Amino acid sequence: MKRVLLAEDEPTLRQGIAAAFRDRGWHVAEAADGKAALDALERELFDVVVTDYKMPEASGLEILKRAKMIHEDTQVLVMTAYGTVESAVEAMKAGALDYILKPFELEELELKVERALQHRRMLSRLHAYDREVVIPKFERIVGESPQMKAIFKTIEKVARSNATVLILGETGVGKELVAEAIHVNSARKGAFVKMNCAALHENLLESELFGHEKGAFTGADRQRIGRFELANEGTLFLDEIGNMSLSTQAKVLRVLQEREFERLGGTRAIRVDVRLVAATNRNLLEAIGRGEFREDLYYRLNVVELTVPPLRERREDIVPLARHFLDRFAAELKKPVRGLTPAAVRALERYTWPGNIRELENTIERAVLMCEREELDVDDLQLGGRDPADNVSSLNLRLPPNGMPLEELERQAILEALRINNWVQKDAAKFLGISSRVMNYKIQKYEIKYPRWTKNKLVV
Repeated sequence: MKRVLLAEDEPTLRQGIAAAFRDRGWHVAEAADGKAALDALERELFDVVVTDYKMPEASGLEILKRAKMIHEDTQVLVMTAYGTVESAVEAMKAGALDYILKPFELEELELKVERALQHRRMLSRLHAYDREVVIPKFERIVGESPQMKAIFKTIEKVARSNATVLILGETGVGKELVAEAIHVNSARKGAFVKMNCAALHENLLESELFGHEKGAFTGADRQRIGRFELANEGTLFLDEIGNMSLSTQAKVLRVLQEREFERLGGTRAIRVDVRLVAATNRNLLEAIGRGEFREDLYYRLNVVELTVPPLRERREDIVPLARHFLDRFAAELKKPVRGLTPAAVRALERYTWPGNIRELENTIERAVLMCEREELDVDDLQLGGRDPADNVSSLNLRLPPNGMPLEELERQAILEALRINNWVQKDAAKFLGISSRVMNYKIQKYEIKYPRWTKNKLVV
């Protein structure tokens, strides 16, 4: 059923419009003031919002901005009195699809709502594709945060060279996808070949990397081509390289230095042109100090270092990633799930995701599989049976041994509260127990910026 929120403070007009909308088979929620409209947006997902520009408690502009923040595909129509066209223009700039001047014919409003519903349906069909290709050259990476945009720029620069790259980051953050993007955006003609160094015993790993000749060891009944040969003129991605033994490290170092190696049990030198990209979730400098990793190999690998931040540090990416996985699994499982409730969005944003993107992907797959509704709700997500807000990790504030100014501590607390609440200043203020006015003052004082804000807009 097509769902419409109608926000109008004049009772007779609101009831007349609502009755006409219901006659067309639309589900209509009525709001007599701005606060009621904002509350309705928190409870339910709407296809179209029709709001008067001037409303008590909260303006039509605030309703518009909140609706678009909760779900970017929600279409908003603004009703405004004749002679105040400037307010309609302001609404259009803020994201309204259209406006209608009072007084108006009911048929005219119904036609505009029908067009808005058609636009909403079209966006639903296209949105899964749009999210996958956020940036044309990174088809498999979904990321809208400033951190990911910076990574995209680094990938574009690195891809033009043949320099080795060391990708750092926690398990499940998407290091393999970053490595693949480096290869895809390069001019290398060969394949993208990957190998998990933690998955195999030392002897088996060497055989996988370098290949072996027939009879090289018991059970070697035929010649085997290794990953280095398979990646010739392409890219070899070595995941979890911190788990590689010292003897295997020495052989990898030789390939990097001399561009050649021998298969196990062989004597012929095989030359290769391979671009190496490595990844690890370990601190390699600490491993060097313990004698577990070769320092010379570390500096060979670390020509370019690229760190992928954990999901909890780029909360802007959580909901786009969740919607991307939802679209994918709904299609694969042939389930009619098409969105997330506002409560589910808040739960996703407030959970800390210790397993990063991998945990999020598994969570959404399970939720889509079990869901019997059109939208995933909090109960479907099953986030450990805990209140998602309880998973916020003490604001992740760490005091240095020599101390720090109290103002800097306050600034860090405000930044973390904004991240947790998806950079919505009102919600962050409530989270910290301060007024919106005080929050705005602190933001100006500490010169905090963010791309989505009209004021204090961060230019990336």
